[in-house]
Amino acid sequence: MDKKMGSELPTRLYQFFKENTMTGVASTVDEDGFPRGAPISMFYAVDEKTILMGVQNGSATFRNARRHGLIALTFISGEDSVFTIQAEVKVFKEKMENSKYIGILCLEIKNLKSNVADDVEVKEGLKLAFRSQRWKDFVDRILAELRSYQRGPNGDLIQGEPTGQG
Repeated sequence: MDKKMGSELPTRLYQFFKENTMTGVASTVDEDGFPRGAPISMFYAVDEKTILMGVQNGSATFRNARRHGLIALTFISGEDSVFTIQAEVKVFKEKMENSKYIGILCLEIKNLKSNVADDVEVKEGLKLAFRSQRWKDFVDRILAELRSYQRGPNGDLIQGEPTGQG
């Protein structure tokens, strides 16, 4: 059963996405009006209302998010953590410094819902394993770049020193 949690990340989720990431399904609508889902695993919470997402800039997810300005992220994790974020989305950067193939989407959270079922406990969620150290190192660099952004004095996103490796 969906339970509305508000329009910002609760402290536990905010802290998690400041320091970690998890795999979720990003849902967008394509040019024909069909819903499209894609697994994404590069997220960083700038604050309780803003998430930066690294995504391939040639992907349908990137194009659909740009076209419609809306996205939903669904996360299924262990410890009965199941939630959906609905957000307005804008292209923040076409290309990251660490990869010309990855762009940054900026998500402004509008709605957060718990999808925890009354009769079922989620023990395990979506998991991934890296096939090579090279790919893990690449993802670590992307996450470090995402984590280098913060709110400036005027409320805009500015880049500073990376806050750590992911």
